[in-house]
Amino acid sequence: MALIGLMAACVQAQSWVKKDKAPEKSKGWLESFELAKKEASAFKQPIFAFFTGSDWCGWCMKLRSEALDTKEFEKFAADNLILFEADFPRNKKISGTVKKQNAELAAKYGVRGYPTVYLLDAEGSVLGKTGYQEGGAEAYVKHLKDLLEKAGVKTVEKPAAGKTLSAYEKMKAEKAPKAQQTGDKK
Repeated sequence: MALIGLMAACVQAQSWVKKDKAPEKSKGWLESFELAKKEASAFKQPIFAFFTGSDWCGWCMKLRSEALDTKEFEKFAADNLILFEADFPRNKKISGTVKKQNAELAAKYGVRGYPTVYLLDAEGSVLGKTGYQEGGAEAYVKHLKDLLEKAGVKTVEKPAAGKTLSAYEKMKAEKAPKAQQTGDKK
């Protein structure tokens, strides 16, 4: 009896641990818009909705190679965005469910050409719209930061590995979360 009681207590303790564990953000690009909205809500981050023709659209491929597939963009996205891709391939197979979802989203947001990028909140409301931008990853990340700032969304900047923060940057980084938690608008 004692052994059964101990086992039951262990199982219950494990379920508490699982419930208390913070959710993990998906890594990479999501193809489920519902999952993207859930993660945007959970992590308080906007959705980067990339409407693309991955296997035929030259400008889409150019945006991917010059910006989206770079370490700089990936780092910015990991800290600030939920990545969602609505693909409209010609040769690559996608499921009927995803194909239907993507067509409905393209109609809802009025996508007329590719690449089209929408920055969306957790409810799917538009915060900004863009597409291909010249200048590579650094310019594209700056462009996204500007769009998000105009929409009232603050971005996070974590230092690169090995980079040290200045005293001002440390102070700013330490005070920002405290101000958000207490509601202080300093």
